[in-house]
Amino acid sequence: SLPSNPIPQSLLLVLHSISTIAMPPTRLSRRPTSSKKKKGRRKASAAAKQSSPGVGAPVTPPDLDEVISQADLALETSNNENAVQLYNYAAGVLRDQLTTLSSNMAASEEEKESTIIFLSKILGKMAEAKVSLGDQMGGQADFVEATTLLKGDGPSGEDYDSLVARAQWREARASLFLYLGQLSSSKDALDVFTKAIDDMKECIRLLEQVLAIDGNANGSDSAMAMAMEDDNDNSNDSLQSALSETKRQLCGAYCSVAELYLTDLCFESNAEAACESSLQAAVKLDDPTSSSPDAIQAMANLRLSQNRGEEAIPLMVQSYNRVKVGCEALADLVGLGKDGDENQNKQKDKENVAKELKGEALNAANSLPGFEFRCQMAKLLLECSSILEDPASVQQRNFCVEAAIQVLGSLLAENDEVIEIWFLVGCAFSTLTPKNTIASKHYFETSLDMLQKVKKGMKQQQMNPMDEEFKASLLDIQEKIKEVKKRLSELGDGEDGSAMEED
Repeated sequence: SLPSNPIPQSLLLVLHSISTIAMPPTRLSRRPTSSKKKKGRRKASAAAKQSSPGVGAPVTPPDLDEVISQADLALETSNNENAVQLYNYAAGVLRDQLTTLSSNMAASEEEKESTIIFLSKILGKMAEAKVSLGDQMGGQADFVEATTLLKGDGPSGEDYDSLVARAQWREARASLFLYLGQLSSSKDALDVFTKAIDDMKECIRLLEQVLAIDGNANGSDSAMAMAMEDDNDNSNDSLQSALSETKRQLCGAYCSVAELYLTDLCFESNAEAACESSLQAAVKLDDPTSSSPDAIQAMANLRLSQNRGEEAIPLMVQSYNRVKVGCEALADLVGLGKDGDENQNKQKDKENVAKELKGEALNAANSLPGFEFRCQMAKLLLECSSILEDPASVQQRNFCVEAAIQVLGSLLAENDEVIEIWFLVGCAFSTLTPKNTIASKHYFETSLDMLQKVKKGMKQQQMNPMDEEFKASLLDIQEKIKEVKKRLSELGDGEDGSAMEED
C-alpha cells in the first residue's frame, strides 16, 4: 500500500518540523456520512518524530493518517509549500492503493469507491494549496484528475447506505467542479458550473430520498424501525445539515452562472434570458433566514443593468438587512456606527476588534460575506440611492446611503489600506441629504493622501518610464487623483493644502 518510490528526505523533515504544532479541534464534516464509524487518528509514526534520520538508514514509512493531519494543518495555517509536499505523498500512497485494489478480484467495490473519494479529496486540497502558491495550472490539473476519478454515477444500489454513498460521490465531484469554475472563464467556466449544478441537484434528490426512508421508518412501531431510529439520530442531523449546505452551494452556483452572463458571456444572444433564468432558480433556493444575500443581491444587480432600478431597491434593502448587525458592529469600531458621531474619524486599534464585539454582534461580524462582496453591496446601494431623485424619496435615499456607509465601515474595520473604500465613504457622505461636508472632506483627503503616496512610491522605484505596464499604472493613479480633487472642489474645498502635485 506504499508508493514504490523512496520516501523523500524533505518530506520527513517537513513532518518533523510541524509535528509539534498543536492540532486544531476536529471539525464536523459538512458532507453526508454513513452510519459506519470512522477510525480515529493514530499517533505520529516513529519516522515523523525523528529529528534527523540517518542517510541510508532504514526508515519506517510515515503513517498516512498523520501525514494527512499535518497536511490539513499546514493548509489551514497557510503553510502551502509544506501542504503540497504532504498531500503529494498522501496522493501517491492512495494511487498505489487504488491500483492494488483494481487488480485484486477479491477487493470489494465499496472499498474501491471509498479510496476514490478519499483520493479525490486529497487532490482537491493539494490543488487549493497550489493555487494559493500561484500555480494555477498545477491546481487545475489536480482538480481535473480528481473529477476524472469520480466519473459516472457513483455507487449502485437503492438501500440506505448506497444512496448516502452516491450522494457523497455527487457532492464531492460538484465541489471540485465549483473550484474549477472559479479558475476558468467564459464558456469553460459555464461548462464546469453546469456540471456542478447537475451533480448538486442529483445530490439533493438522493438526500431527500434518504431522509424520506428514515421518515417512513420512524413512523413505524416495529422493533427494527425503533432500532434504526436510535442508530440514525446523529446521521440524520448530519444529512439534514448536508442537504441545507448543498442547497446553499447550488444557489451560489446559479449566481456564478448569472455573473458569467453579466460579464464574460454578456454578448451571447441569450445572455439576458439565461441570466434571468439562473437567478430565478437561485432565488427559489434562497433561505430568507440565512445571512447570505448572494441570490437577492445578484438579482438586484441584474435589475439595475436592465434599468429597472425601482425593482432593485427593495432587493438591496433585503440584502443589507441580512448583514446589518455585523456591518454596524464593525463600522462602530471605526467611528461610523449608527449610534456614533459620524465626524469622529479616529480608528480604534485593530487588535481590540475581537475584544470589543460580543455575543450576537461578534457572531454576526464573523458570518459576514467576503470583502469584495460587501464592496459591491456598498456600490449597489449607492447606485440605488442615485435613482431616488424625487424630493419625496429623501428618506429612502438616505437609508440606502447610510446602509452603504455601514457596509463600507465594516470594510475599513477589516482593512483600512484599501484606497477605494475611503473614496467611497467620501462619496457616500457627500450624497446624503443634507451633505455631511466635514466627513466627506476627511475621507476624500485621506484617499488623496494615500494615492499621492502610491504615486511617489512608484516614481521612487526607478522603473523604466517607457514600460507600458508602468505607464498604464501611473496614468491610472493620476486619473484617480484628479477625480478625488474634483470631488473636493465640488465640496468647496478643492484648492486647500491637499492639492496634488502636477507633472
